Amino acid sequence: MTNWGKLCDCCEDTHVCCISYLWPQLQLMQQRATIEGRQCELIDCLCTTFLFPCTVCHVRYMITEKHGIDESIVMNILASLCCTLCVVAQHTRQLQSKGEKPSGLFMA
Repeated sequence: MTNWGKLCDCCEDTHVCCISYLWPQLQLMQQRATIEGRQCELIDCLCTTFLFPCTVCHVRYMITEKHGIDESIVMNILASLCCTLCVVAQHTRQLQSKGEKPSGLFMA
């Protein structure tokens, strides 16, 4: 099992930080699609627009499962609800570290 990087390192990569803080819904839409190995679809837009907090928790859970990260569901929920924007940035950094492109057109 691996662990997440530090949650509060969200400003470590200023590009990821800016995108995650300015457009968290767009970032989360792309992360959701990336984890599932597909392009963004209407369902991603609807989930992030109307169920943003739940989608953050769900994406975090999918990343922990896919990458074998050791985190309890309680910590997942607490991090997602208390530090939402840092969590979105952390998702991006985690996916990038595994060679995935979680930010679509925002990041080359």
